[in-house]
Order: sequence, then structure tokens, then C-alpha cells
Amino acid sequence: MIDIIENENRLIGSPQAIEELSLKNSARVIVLSDSHGNYEIFKNIILQYGEGCDAVAFCGDGSTDLAHLLEEAEISEELRAKIPPVIAYVQGNCDPTNYKILPKKSPEARLPQFQILCAAKKSIYICHGHNENANYTLYPLALRADAEYCQVALYGHTHLPYFTTDTEHKVKILNPGSCNRPRGNYPPSFAILTITPSVIDAAFIRIDDPYSHTPGFKIFKPIF
Repeated sequence: MIDIIENENRLIGSPQAIEELSLKNSARVIVLSDSHGNYEIFKNIILQYGEGCDAVAFCGDGSTDLAHLLEEAEISEELRAKIPPVIAYVQGNCDPTNYKILPKKSPEARLPQFQILCAAKKSIYICHGHNENANYTLYPLALRADAEYCQVALYGHTHLPYFTTDTEHKVKILNPGSCNRPRGNYPPSFAILTITPSVIDAAFIRIDDPYSHTPGFKIFKPIF
């Protein structure tokens, strides 16, 4: 269950939960991006997978959906119990610059352009990707992640699922795809990032009938 608190570093969750996540031996992170107003699919992903994961990383373009989730969780203990104890989020190019993410508990504030999340002793660079020119090249993203001493980089923006390793900077790079508006003949999707002492890996999950109240979820392997 998450404590709906925003910290000075803009991570959502109790300071204790954030510290515990950083020190865990292994961690599972739900990676979401580009929900673009489809709150129901955002919520259904959390209801289905939230309890089994340690954190959520939202890569932007759908800040209103995250805000709606937290607003509903304020009055629904059942929903709050499903949300992993730590959330990291960033601004997408279609998100407002200033927005109140937390209901009643924080003033309207500038959304972060990037965020650093520490999970299982690994540092994760989170951004939307438009500032890093991700439509054309991943080199700036890998460079910025490396400059922030991160071993993983997460991004969205392209709406295309992707997972690779930048061998020059030794950074794992993951795009979960869009959970609402996929491109490139891919289905709507998100990813679960798994971090252990020896492995950093990602599983992609496709969403069938994303506008349904009961969407289907299946593991799939995108062809990059």
C-alpha cells in the first residue's frame, strides 16, 4: 500500500518505502507511458499487477491519469492497497508544464523533466524522451543516464516498445510502448522491469480490449 506523499525529490511514497526500495535485493517495476487520457487502462494495469510490484515508473503523457489514480486512491483503501509503495513520474510533451499531481496535498508545481529512481541498488533514469530526441536516436538518452550514474534508462514518446543495451555506456534502455495509442502495428502495451544483483530484464505485456472494463493482458515479445 502506498502512502500518498510527495517528497522533495518528487518521488511519491513514504521516505521509508523509498529507502527500502533502494536497498532491496531484487525489485519489479511497472513501466507505463503515453496513456493519453485513458484512465481506465491505467487503473486496470495497477489493479492487475500492482500488488506484485515494488514501484511504478510513469514516463509521461498522461499526468492527469496518474493524478486521477491518486485522487481515487485517497477515498478507496482497496485501490490504494494495489498501488506499489513508490511512484516516479515525469512530464511528457503533451502534459501541462505545471500540474497538481497529488490531491489536496501539494500545490500546483512544475512537472519534472526527468527523475532518478533507485531500486535494488540500481539507479534508473526516467524521462519522456522528447528532450532527448528519442524519435531519432537513443545516444543522448544513454549519455544522460550515464552522466547521472544510472544503469537503466526508461523513456516513452515514440509509442514503440523497445529494449536494448547501450554497450558504450553500459545502460539498459527500455520503452514500454503506449498503453493507449500504440504505433508501428504494435498492440497497446506496458512493461515490467525486473532487477536482481545479476540481471536487469524486461517483460512486455500487451493489452487486449484496452477500452473494456475487463481488458486482457498477455506477455508478448516485440520484434525490434
